[in-house]
Amino acid sequence: MNVVNLSDAPYKYPSLRGDMLFRLWKAAILDDDTLADDVMRGMYNGMMVFDRERAEEVMYLLVSRNPTAGEAFHAMLADMLTFRR
Repeated sequence: MNVVNLSDAPYKYPSLRGDMLFRLWKAAILDDDTLADDVMRGMYNGMMVFDRERAEEVMYLLVSRNPTAGEAFHAMLADMLTFRR
């Protein structure tokens, strides 16, 4: 399967540089509770399908504000992306 690096491809809004498009998208999502819920629901479902036991552990770490929560969450996301490719 070919993986396209979209960061190098021309896109609809070439005046948006660096992470400007991401920040604009993030602001739009955070400004709308329904969209934010949809994003979180999609992330939750994806994590549970990928590895339910690990997802539950990561969520527990996040909810309990464990110092290792961020690292565990990022590692799981990285593994999910690697698995997709």
